[in-house]
Amino acid sequence: MKKTIAIAALITASFHVVNVNAADHTFSIGYAQTDISRLNDDLKGLALKYRYEPGRLGLLVGLTGTALNNSTSITVVNNEIVLNGVERTYGSFHIGPTYRFNDMVSGYATLGYATYKVEGKSGKSVTGSIEDSSFAFGTGLEVNLTQHISLNGGVEYSEHLFDSTALTYTVGLGYRF
Repeated sequence: MKKTIAIAALITASFHVVNVNAADHTFSIGYAQTDISRLNDDLKGLALKYRYEPGRLGLLVGLTGTALNNSTSITVVNNEIVLNGVERTYGSFHIGPTYRFNDMVSGYATLGYATYKVEGKSGKSVTGSIEDSSFAFGTGLEVNLTQHISLNGGVEYSEHLFDSTALTYTVGLGYRF
């Protein structure tokens, strides 16, 4: 009986701790678009962000992934159609501080690592590839629409192959808990 009371008290206390820390965490998912200089088309993909904000200052961690597949030519080999093309991928990992301006608006600045890869393909075979990694930084704002729903937007910058720059724009919808 004493064990049951102790377990019930522990469970009740853990729920109380969760309520004390309510709305400190935000997880968001959104659309990402990378504009690579010297490239006509944009890479499109996904942005994930996690924000921990126990007070005015907090921490943000972000992952971004975008890609673009271009078919440049079609050839026939052994009576089969083969698509030849180029696949471009961009990915980044960012971490940085957040600052809460008021109950609705929070800003962030991040530093991180970004990678840009270009692969030539013939059918399902990779004919050649080149990859470049670099330092990246970003900034953005998060607006709390309600107590549990937030909207965020940001931009990431990095430099890559042949002096090309990557600007990635993100817009996401988050859930605060």
